[in-house]
Amino acid sequence: MIRFEALNAKHGDALLIRYRWKNKELLWIIDGGPKGVWKQTLKPRLDELRGDNPELVVDLAMLSHVDEDHVTGILQMTKELAEKEEGSADFLDIKRFWHNSFREIVGSAASLQAGMTSLAGTQGKATAAMAGANPQLKIGNHSLDHRAVAVLASIGQGRELRDYLTQLQLGGNEPFGGTLSSKSGSKVVDGAKVTLVGPIKSRLDAFRRKWKSESGNAAALAALFRDDLDESPTNLSSLVMLVEINRRRILLTGDARGDDIVDGFKDVGRELPLKLDILKMPHHGSNRNITEKFLESFPAKHYVISADGKYGNPDSDTIENIVATRGDGDYTLHFTNDVSGLKAQLAKLKKKWSFEFEIRSKGATSLAIELS
Repeated sequence: MIRFEALNAKHGDALLIRYRWKNKELLWIIDGGPKGVWKQTLKPRLDELRGDNPELVVDLAMLSHVDEDHVTGILQMTKELAEKEEGSADFLDIKRFWHNSFREIVGSAASLQAGMTSLAGTQGKATAAMAGANPQLKIGNHSLDHRAVAVLASIGQGRELRDYLTQLQLGGNEPFGGTLSSKSGSKVVDGAKVTLVGPIKSRLDAFRRKWKSESGNAAALAALFRDDLDESPTNLSSLVMLVEINRRRILLTGDARGDDIVDGFKDVGRELPLKLDILKMPHHGSNRNITEKFLESFPAKHYVISADGKYGNPDSDTIENIVATRGDGDYTLHFTNDVSGLKAQLAKLKKKWSFEFEIRSKGATSLAIELS
């Protein structure tokens, strides 16, 4: 039995995977959601899973990328463990942690320091902009949307996380080692075959060259965060990985772009289309991340969208395109929150096509999918 849980993570992601291997139940945590999710949802759920045991073993914790709606809960969790605060989650025993820090994305501590010195003022503006409902920034002739602003503002959180992981001796991305990318290959980890699909190594290398060459130019560095660039932190930083357990396939996508995910599979030499049991839809169902080729490449039994309406996610176009691409079939759309107009749209689509859907009930901590 494999149990996949998408917790109520507001506009972000907080996922759990539990499965049995060698007569033992294993637990993975993927992302921690934005502010409030750790204390309100994730920590209580982990405490519930602990039950009467003195500790709860977390076999793998992972941060897909540094963005406030993914990193904040993970940062709070590792902070509590590292600083042993009163009322902290000291019952957690994390065995390994996967994450590409921003230092790993840019290539070295020296490159990071040089660039961040130039970006200090811009990063402050990004942090201030995040207080708004739809943060935007104008840098020279370039406009940064809310996603780019969020990644730029979250770099400091990423540095804090790296420090806590060092204290907890959880660095290194073992057993892959180093920066995780499409050239990291596949590893069997506690009975699960994990294939790293993103970020794409060649694009990561291109970004590093650009970052280094522009390290003294704040406007040029800030422009690298534009979402329309293939080689930008917003499109490079998300870990994308295919998890295969007992012949079941789960694709974890973070906030990666759909076309990048397709290209990543080509980079690792996997043939498409690839049937999935669970597809965690990228970037909370934003239609900016979804292409027809992406949907055709990954027909899934279960589609999971974690969003609460913020920034217009999930986009109604994304939902319609999933159903139009799949048509009639044995598949289910899962939503962590009931957003305005969602039920009406699903009811309309069901008049034309045969599919199922599930919306997390208000009293439930998460929606769960069980694969036997």
